[in-house]
Amino acid sequence: MKTYSFRDLTLVDLNDNQTLVISCDSAGGIGDKELDLVKTSQEIIGYFTTTVALMEMLSYGAKLISVVNNLSVEMNPAGEGIIKGIERALKPLNLDGSIITGSTEENIPVRTTGIGITAIGIVDKKTWVQARSKVNDLVVCLGIPKVGDEVVEDKEKSIMNVDRLLKILDLDYINEILPVGSKGIEYELNQLATTNSLGYDLFDNIDIDLKKTAGPSTCVLVSTSEENYNKLIKSIDIKVTKIARLKGERNENICS
Repeated sequence: MKTYSFRDLTLVDLNDNQTLVISCDSAGGIGDKELDLVKTSQEIIGYFTTTVALMEMLSYGAKLISVVNNLSVEMNPAGEGIIKGIERALKPLNLDGSIITGSTEENIPVRTTGIGITAIGIVDKKTWVQARSKVNDLVVCLGIPKVGDEVVEDKEKSIMNVDRLLKILDLDYINEILPVGSKGIEYELNQLATTNSLGYDLFDNIDIDLKKTAGPSTCVLVSTSEENYNKLIKSIDIKVTKIARLKGERNENICS
């Protein structure tokens, strides 16, 4: 078996026909425990942490087969709340809850919430096609980078989620999708360009912060042609922002 990385994913070639795809996310200090800094329900933190792992996997084109939760909290009541959030994140995929497994902390009383989520998926090599961005594609941001209390207060009015991602995946004019995480839009733009051996030119007057963390993948980058940009705007109900145009020459300051 061959194991290798692609962006934030770990890939394992199981055989000539299948590749295992592994994505993960974690969170700490967010919940309803005494020492949590961002106060919210355990269901919310379970939901958003799972959403991150799902969006990374789905964007790659993998089919989810299991979700593993590693919880640094007791099962009752904190773990039960987190698992409700995991189930809520999975609901748009219409999958059986039996794919969820994990562990909790039952030996030591804890005063702050800690959670790790690992999503495991599979790719059928016979039907899967590697997503690729092209020269002259627009790189567009869908959603707004938000973190912490901003995410809770937004109530998914202006940020990406699995429902919206599934709609984007169905659009045949989207060339590539890349969720944005804690390193921000600029970092992920560099990743997208580098993995396609391309450079880019930023647009002027971009009205969102390219360096701000997007927390639990509150926005994603997509690449598409100029002629399909207006169709994209009409296809999604959150903010759409032109970020860059891809070009054949790599930028000197691009991240590798």
